[in-house]
Amino acid sequence: MTTQTKTVAEEARKNGHMPMGLKLEASILKLKKVLDNVVDAYSRTTNLQPREAEDLVSRKAVQYLERGQYGKAVDEFNRLIAMGKEDADIYYRLGFACERLNMDEEAEKAYKKSIEMDKERTEAYYRLGLLAIKNDDAKQAVKFLGALSTKKAADFEVTYQLGVAYDKMKDSKNAIDAFKKAIELEPKSTKAFKRLGYAYDASGEHEKAVECFKKAMELEEL
Repeated sequence: MTTQTKTVAEEARKNGHMPMGLKLEASILKLKKVLDNVVDAYSRTTNLQPREAEDLVSRKAVQYLERGQYGKAVDEFNRLIAMGKEDADIYYRLGFACERLNMDEEAEKAYKKSIEMDKERTEAYYRLGLLAIKNDDAKQAVKFLGALSTKKAADFEVTYQLGVAYDKMKDSKNAIDAFKKAIELEPKSTKAFKRLGYAYDASGEHEKAVECFKKAMELEEL
């Protein structure tokens, strides 16, 4: 504290109360001390037992991911891998963080590594499918989303995105089938009806397309 602040604090104590500004300053100093202790503990990671160090880095990585601090999360997950800690979950989380930073190539590698370590890691198949759609690689999207559709119970988003992938491939028949299945799963999905309408239109079935667009409009008005 400055001399002036100390003087004010002494006066406040004499009068039996503390001004709000000083309370706030005290709280900030306490918080800073806590944060400093956390940083100091983290900086001593190399002095911990290997298992303890891995657990600490793992917690930091997950915390950064949950807070949306994806750059720091990527650094910590890579640090964890460099320490020899590898599993499907770590690679999936690394892929997700990379994807949020538009590091698509790194995200794809991490998701594939996650699947390599756990063939049933369905979320990784889904994220790879979305990445492929984003990067206009419809064949890869169909590969991943199609594989996923056989691995788990019918899921609206998976079925819908599979339809999107077929649509990008100009495969109207399979796109129509996928969007119809998606509508069976979510009968009030306006986006599925719109996509089905476009697929019907592309296949030359214009009357069915119009009906789908009308249905989508009705649902939007509800």
